[in-house]
Amino acid sequence: MDKKQATEIKVNIAGNERVMAGAYANNVMVHMNREEFVLDFISLFPPHATLGARIVVAPANFKRMMRAMADSLNRYEQEFGELCLPATPQQQPAIVQ
Repeated sequence: MDKKQATEIKVNIAGNERVMAGAYANNVMVHMNREEFVLDFISLFPPHATLGARIVVAPANFKRMMRAMADSLNRYEQEFGELCLPATPQQQPAIVQ
């Protein structure tokens, strides 16, 4: 039985300066329905909150993204040490939509 060969595909990613600079977020809200996940990345500085980016993805891509994020977190902790979270979540003000 032949082993499948992994094929490397190179893709050039383009973006304007605003997108390439990134957006700061210290909060994220996740909404979902049967067809998609919506991730709202928010900068929360009470009493104000600003939506920095909204990402809409298909459920299968969301699952792939979560696996990639878990892998990245594991590699981060191997290199820099385990992240310790507080025993109880910090109280966040309610975001009114």
